[in-house]
Amino acid sequence: MVWPFSAQTAREPEAAASACPVDHTTRAKWEEQSKCPVDHNARASLLDAAKKQASTGSSSGLSQDREVSSIPRYYMNDKSKPAVSSHSPKDTAIEEYESHWVYPSPEQFYTAVRRKNHDARAEDMSVVVPIHNAVNEEAWRRILDWEKQWQSDPSSPGPQLVNFVGRPRDVTWRAWMRGLAGYQMPFDRHDWTIVRPGAEGDTPRSMRYIIDFYAGRNTTSSEVMGRAQPVSFHLDVRPAPSTVEGIAMRVHRFFHDMSL
Repeated sequence: MVWPFSAQTAREPEAAASACPVDHTTRAKWEEQSKCPVDHNARASLLDAAKKQASTGSSSGLSQDREVSSIPRYYMNDKSKPAVSSHSPKDTAIEEYESHWVYPSPEQFYTAVRRKNHDARAEDMSVVVPIHNAVNEEAWRRILDWEKQWQSDPSSPGPQLVNFVGRPRDVTWRAWMRGLAGYQMPFDRHDWTIVRPGAEGDTPRSMRYIIDFYAGRNTTSSEVMGRAQPVSFHLDVRPAPSTVEGIAMRVHRFFHDMSL
């Protein structure tokens, strides 16, 4: 996996502590699939951990650096977007944190899990955090594929993520039909809402995407050959059929794929 974002060495402002596109609502299955010790009911704990970390410093020896994702962040109004007064190097770093969603640091993950009284190991964070980051980057890449195929003007501004929500208990018709056909059910679901800013003066348009997460194929013992078994996921990303445009995008993709 090629990382499409760069690590930040400076500590981020506290205002950016919640800028993480990972929904930590229910992820027991994530722990099972990735051998991840993180309690994903702990998004609020991550925020508390960030504040505690800023005041007390790190005691685990883990990195406190956070990575800025490749996912642009859209603000619904100017009031919700923190203001930057100048263009000093520090303010430039803040602008980067505020213009993109930011992943929690290994230290924040670890602190949040420990506060939940889970038996987390600091050494596991070097595996857990990249897994979560990579899965979200792949989800965004697939959304961009949909958008690129649908948009007729390549010069138009790219989409930005405005919000996200975890809905693991809401099974889609598509996943349900796959289950009836004998395929495995998704272990998690997200809904991500993106905004297409458009040209200056145009009204931004939104689109909701559904992301179903499936466990990938298990590697056989002969394939492992003494190596650690890689974590495997499959993502089913598509526009929600709740709007005419969402349905049209699906139909367009169907005929496009048929013509290949």
